[in-house]
Amino acid sequence: MNKILSITLVLGGALFLGSCVNEEEDLFDKSAAERLNEASDLYTARLEAHEAGWAMQYYPTYSNEVPFGNGFLILTQFNKDGSCKIAANCPPIIPMTDSDGKVTGYISLTNGYVEDVSLWRVITDDGPVLTYDSYNKAFHYFADPNSNATGFGDTGTGIGGDYEFVIVDAPEDGSYLMLKGKKNGTYNLLTPLEDGTDFKTYLEDVNNFQNLVFSTSAPNRNYFKLSKDAPKMYFDDAWTTIPTIYNLDADKVTEGTNLYFVINKRGGDYYLRFREPLYDNDNNEIQDFRYDPELDRFVCVNSDEAYIEGEKETGKFFYETAVSTSHRWQWKADTEKSESIAALYTAVSDGFKGIKYTLNMMSLRALQNGKFVMRIEGKNAKKGNFSYDYLFNIEQTDADGVKLQFTGADGDQATTSLTVIPAIQEFINFLSQEFNIEGGETAFNLNVVKMISASNENDWMKMTFN
Repeated sequence: MNKILSITLVLGGALFLGSCVNEEEDLFDKSAAERLNEASDLYTARLEAHEAGWAMQYYPTYSNEVPFGNGFLILTQFNKDGSCKIAANCPPIIPMTDSDGKVTGYISLTNGYVEDVSLWRVITDDGPVLTYDSYNKAFHYFADPNSNATGFGDTGTGIGGDYEFVIVDAPEDGSYLMLKGKKNGTYNLLTPLEDGTDFKTYLEDVNNFQNLVFSTSAPNRNYFKLSKDAPKMYFDDAWTTIPTIYNLDADKVTEGTNLYFVINKRGGDYYLRFREPLYDNDNNEIQDFRYDPELDRFVCVNSDEAYIEGEKETGKFFYETAVSTSHRWQWKADTEKSESIAALYTAVSDGFKGIKYTLNMMSLRALQNGKFVMRIEGKNAKKGNFSYDYLFNIEQTDADGVKLQFTGADGDQATTSLTVIPAIQEFINFLSQEFNIEGGETAFNLNVVKMISASNENDWMKMTFN
């Protein structure tokens, strides 16, 4: 038995070794230098093939601090003459500090468009390497060791990013390239731009979208869900592109985790991509999200159970902020309204003009004394500023609705105005009903909400958070 086993092993080994020899002859019929040169030529051709250029989601380092860990969107066009046009928004990211000098947040300026032309090559090193081998002020802003324009880090380091990248994946269909920073090892995705793309217009478009959905002034929270069975989590401070996620009942400081993302645009859609992938219980990779305008949420391309969204319970949000003495919801002459409500507002304004007063705005707000009012504010040339308050009860009817009920004028002047300007009473009558509350352009940013009559959807007005 042992002899049979030994013979089998020897024969099997001989067959295996013979196979390896043939493979080696096929694999190594060219030198390493020849294979690298061929790879260099291949990847050069693939980069040049998209004449409109590429969008790079660039991460200087794997740091957890602003701006070293932030991602940046850089556009580059690889020309066959060895030149490349590069464009980026390269603003300084300025820390905000309190009186003790402690950093409390960051301001990212958004008007720093920079465009420049320099040289590029795919060289052979340990593998094919894309290098930007002459200075480009748009790109080397992030890597220039002589630049400390951000106000961060030590002189001589800048943000510390790479400008040479190992090409680790470049599919034949040219749908993307994956680069790895040669020094810091960050992975940077390139996706092709559509024909006719203007770099400045593209960056402005993405920047405007990002500022809309992740505004520094948005008063509401955003939320993240990893999977169907995972708990909903807060997605805070997304305007920094380094949001903190944590459970709704958890402490942000002690239990929060930072994510990092870049937004770009492909085929008319906006995409958000995390710096590193997360994984759900089914081992789905949770990294790339497409913004769905109908759902008004970012949905993971690998699992529609993973998403990022804004505040969907708009009635609850409106109620909680309306009864807070720190805020008000206001509307003015130029605030968007339905035709019927715009006519009502104009009638109130004209009524004040008839007695030599100017209407500035109307608002719903809670007062320190516990009253909830509709306030009318304006000015008289001789008497100065004025405000009249009209008392209401407010209650939340459901996640998307509130109900208002007028209870009386607050003070003699407010009472008299109801007789002098009858349109005020008409506006009060409009407010005394149930309303559905919708987000403005997006539930990610509830600086503006739409207040719609529950009994007649044609009667509505938008209100601005202040």
